[in-house]
Amino acid sequence: MGERDERCQEEAAMLKSRARHVWTAVLFAALVVTGTEARAEEKSRLDVVLERGKLIVVTLTTVPPFAFNDEKGQLVGFDIDISRLLAQALFKDPAKVEFVSVTAEGRWPAIESGRADMGVGGTTTYPDRAIRVAFTRPFIDSGISVLVSKKSGIKTLADLNQDKFTVASLNNPQMADRAKRFFPKAKALTFDTPAAQFLAVRSGRANALQIDTPSAEYWAAHNKDEMEVLPGLLGASQNNGVFMKPGDFKWWLWLDTAVAEMRTGSWYPQYAEIYQKWFGKNPPPQKFYLAQ
Repeated sequence: MGERDERCQEEAAMLKSRARHVWTAVLFAALVVTGTEARAEEKSRLDVVLERGKLIVVTLTTVPPFAFNDEKGQLVGFDIDISRLLAQALFKDPAKVEFVSVTAEGRWPAIESGRADMGVGGTTTYPDRAIRVAFTRPFIDSGISVLVSKKSGIKTLADLNQDKFTVASLNNPQMADRAKRFFPKAKALTFDTPAAQFLAVRSGRANALQIDTPSAEYWAAHNKDEMEVLPGLLGASQNNGVFMKPGDFKWWLWLDTAVAEMRTGSWYPQYAEIYQKWFGKNPPPQKFYLAQ
């Protein structure tokens, strides 16, 4: 009886062990299938955009010549026309795009929440921003320049570093850092929009502002009697890119491919036309070895 009981116990233990292995395998298979189905249900933003039939773009509306409201109240600018070029590629219709207006800091939540498909609006590609959003390759080269009131008597960047002067900046860490590095003695004012910076200088609240070079040049050209751009950049040249929610390779790849075609490929003629329209000069050559 003792040996038989032991054999029965051993057989029972083996059966339980096999049962556990079987159930483990079943549960693992179920998890794999469920995970695969969940991934299959997650559509790329590209598919969502195509099914919706229009592109939704978040942008600032106070950064000429990138994105601003003209005298008729129409949203215009270089970035706006670039967005319409993307809509043309997606839907054969440049009008199939909706713009969502936000403040400078409102760009990131609009993308993270899925409120917009992509963003533009004179947005510089900084590494810390790439933690929150994904960027395409640059679609325009830029930099940071200083626009000053002619009444101030400021002629160089070094002149501005005095406690009697006030510099208007946007409310972001990059501009705060530049102000401390280049103008530690000057007073600082911060604003939520470039338009508010411009009005501060025009009204005399500030003597100068720092902004993307194309914007500084645009304002100087349209206010020749009042303002001018100081020679030199604040630091190195920079890049502006299209940005979107990270983690969607298919959508990023389409946008990055589109930007590449604008800068160096089949869309260069359309890109050059838009560039000439807003900056009054030709863009960098399509390929460096094709330069005239």
